[in-house]
Amino acid sequence: MGIEVSIDIPAPPQEVWDYVADVASNVEWMADASSITFVSPATQGVGTTYDCVTKVGPLRTTDRMEIVEWDPPHALGVAHKGVVRGGGRFTLAPIEEGTRFTWSEDLTLPWYFGSRVGRQPAAMVLKRFWRRNLRTLRARILERQQGPTGHEPGPLLGMGRDSEVRAYGPYVIRVSLRGRDMSHEAEAMQHVRAYGFPAPEVIDRPDDNSVVMARLSGPTMLDELAAKPWLMIRHAKGLARLHRALGEVPAPAGWVKVSDGKSVVHLDLQPDNVKLTDNGPVVIDWSNAAAGDCAFDAASTYVRLRTGAPDNHAAARAVINAFRTRFARAFLKEFGRDEILARVRAAADLRLLDRNLNPSERGAVFALARGELD
Repeated sequence: MGIEVSIDIPAPPQEVWDYVADVASNVEWMADASSITFVSPATQGVGTTYDCVTKVGPLRTTDRMEIVEWDPPHALGVAHKGVVRGGGRFTLAPIEEGTRFTWSEDLTLPWYFGSRVGRQPAAMVLKRFWRRNLRTLRARILERQQGPTGHEPGPLLGMGRDSEVRAYGPYVIRVSLRGRDMSHEAEAMQHVRAYGFPAPEVIDRPDDNSVVMARLSGPTMLDELAAKPWLMIRHAKGLARLHRALGEVPAPAGWVKVSDGKSVVHLDLQPDNVKLTDNGPVVIDWSNAAAGDCAFDAASTYVRLRTGAPDNHAAARAVINAFRTRFARAFLKEFGRDEILARVRAAADLRLLDRNLNPSERGAVFALARGELD
């Protein structure tokens, strides 16, 4: 059963791509998609696999889908591997008015749709649904162009120990769950960006406890390590380069100083805080930014790599349990073993001041500081 629908959207292909390639956001414009749950560590790119709960009238199915084509900003193709079989494709073609977005599917429906005669009405229903979906897609793109004013926080995109990130119109909003003033975090991102370091663009500050940022498309370095562990050395080198680059950015006067040195230190620059976008890596979560020494910052990362894992993050747990020591040692080698090890104890002492550490992590930090960690 083949179906194809198109719509013209007054936005360039890259802008449309940035939205539709964020698979989790598809439920915002697909009326028949009730929920999307990733079953692969990666959330973008070829190999990304997810379950989409689809509801059309009284019919409800869970469709297992895998991205098999990823050509930004031109085409995205999926294979249906659940009760629905076949393939689908989004294509984005530039036109004078913006983008012609085409959605084509070649599907084999479940047996309960009946004979070929029964499938024809089903195709008509789906085509009507998808035309409506494309009109909603166009409306969402136009909303994204209007900026954050008037938007309310949307679907949850991520959660840390003291903050959460939600969709916010075309952007994202990071909100403190404990009423923490986020002005320093916003200042840090704006400051390092002014020196050319890759950090999220700050869009707005609705209040003291939140910050609105540009939305970033792409997996984290941690997600990619979980999906492609053979890239360990490449990412260890990339992480070391980011530390060196940040070491070239002078810290503003008045920032808390955590070690000798006058550069900006991130104090949590590890794979889960590096987004791999089409334009290169971008470092997120600047809540701990301070003044100090680049090598101390690298030692802080080494301590975190050796001793802890983010909460409630299956990809993080899988990677850290299997590869954290190997990756940490690769990072140690790439940045400079002597520089890091000379500062590990001081970095561990600072880490122990974090009240969010659980007992297991705290014990591991103590052991690392004293050379007792395997």
